[in-house]
Amino acid sequence: MRRQARNFLRSYARYRPPEIDRRLGALAAVIGRADPSLFAVSDLTRYEQKVFSQNGEDGVLVEIFNRIGTGNRFFVEFGIQNGTEGNAVLLADVFGWAGLFIEADPDDFAQVEEKYAGSQVRVVRDLVTAASIGGIFAAADVPEEFDLLSIDIDGNDVYVWDALGGYRPRVVVIEYNAGIVADRPLAQPHDPERAWDGSGAFGSNLSGLEVVASRKGYRLAHSDLTGTNAFFVRDDLWGALGIDRAPRRTQNFGLTGIRQEPKEPPGGWVPVDQPSPE
Repeated sequence: MRRQARNFLRSYARYRPPEIDRRLGALAAVIGRADPSLFAVSDLTRYEQKVFSQNGEDGVLVEIFNRIGTGNRFFVEFGIQNGTEGNAVLLADVFGWAGLFIEADPDDFAQVEEKYAGSQVRVVRDLVTAASIGGIFAAADVPEEFDLLSIDIDGNDVYVWDALGGYRPRVVVIEYNAGIVADRPLAQPHDPERAWDGSGAFGSNLSGLEVVASRKGYRLAHSDLTGTNAFFVRDDLWGALGIDRAPRRTQNFGLTGIRQEPKEPPGGWVPVDQPSPE
C-alpha cells in the first residue's frame, strides 16, 4: 500500500494538471503589474512561486526568510522521495544551504544520496515516527536551532512534530488535510505502522496543527493556494513577518484537479488535544 501511494505521488508530479504551473507562473507577472493599493490585506499569497516545490512553497519560504532572516542556513526535510521535488531543494541546490534529508524508501534514498554526495547536505535512510524522530536528529547532529523543518509523511505528521522536543526551527512547513470537514482540531489516530492509502483519510486538519503549534510556540503564517501546506513561524520572530492575517484554505479542486472523497481513517478522527505520544 505504501508503494502504491508513492507511485501515485510520482505520477501526479509528472502528469498533474498544467493549470497549476501555468497559474503559478503567471502570478509573478500579475503581481509585478499590480499597484499596492489593489491588495486589501497583507498576506503571503502573492509570493507563491514554484521552482522545485510541489506548488508555490518556494516563493513563500524565500519571502519569509527575507523578512525574519536566517540563522545557520540549515534545514531538515523528510518525505523527500527521490529529491527532485521538495520544500528544501531550492535551498540546497541554489542557495547552498546545509541540511538533512530523510527518506525511508531504499530506491528513493539511493537517488537522493547520490545527488548530494560530497555536498553539505546529509542524507539518512530511516522511517520517521514520533518515537524515532529525536534519535534520528541526535545521530545526524542536527543543531537545536535551525532555519527550516519540512514535514510531509502523509499521515502521522502532527504527532511527529508534537514529539520533537528540544529543537526550535525558525520555520515549520507541514502538510495538512484540507478535506477534513470539522470546526474542531482533528487528526487520524496515531499509528506509526499505518501508511497513506491514497484516500482522504490521512493527517490532521489545520486546526489540529495549530493546537500543536501553539503548544510549541509557533503561529500560522500561511496556507498555500492549493490547501496543501501550512507554514508556521516561531513566536519570537513573528513581529518581523508583517502580515495582517494568514489565509486558512480548504481543498482547491479547481487548481489541483484532485478530488479526494471524504473518508475516515480506521478508528475515526480523534481530537488533537492530548500530550505527545511516547
